[in-house]
Amino acid sequence: MTLWNVTAPTVRTVGDEEVRGTQTWVVQARRSSEAVRQVIARAAGEDAVRHRRAAVIDSTALTAAPWRSAQGLLGPTVPCPLSARSGHDGPDQGADTSPSAPFQPGTGTTAA
Repeated sequence: MTLWNVTAPTVRTVGDEEVRGTQTWVVQARRSSEAVRQVIARAAGEDAVRHRRAAVIDSTALTAAPWRSAQGLLGPTVPCPLSARSGHDGPDQGADTSPSAPFQPGTGTTAA
């Protein structure tokens, strides 16, 4: 299975202003289309909605790309952020931005 970085554009209204951003998930799937389907199913979840501060997702504009670590494509020596040995037992609905994450904090999600 491949690890996919799936990004969804978001928009919410603050006062009279539209604020745009993105919400990103890292999911495992055989193909990008499967990864996108997983994200569409998860995007309506309470945790995902709270994470993006109730911003609306444009589900027609999701993008999926193979997940890359700072060393390139995820290799067998780099712990998968979704694996048990990564130390993260929670659901994989959002990007892991903890200090032990294999990417820089703040690069996984932009709050909208």
